[in-house]
Amino acid sequence: MAKRYPKMEVKPQLLEEPAVAYGISTRECVMASTVSVDEYFDELIEKVRQDYANL
Repeated sequence: MAKRYPKMEVKPQLLEEPAVAYGISTRECVMASTVSVDEYFDELIEKVRQDYANL
């Protein structure tokens, strides 16, 4: 008794629009969504202080 598998339809891969808007460089896009290390740790330290204040 042989197993029978349904035929799978092969769909062609489609190319999507790029995530970066036209006219804006990748670097500008990345820099707009990042923070400096100093800013990150300042926020982190502030959150830790708030957590200790709530104890």
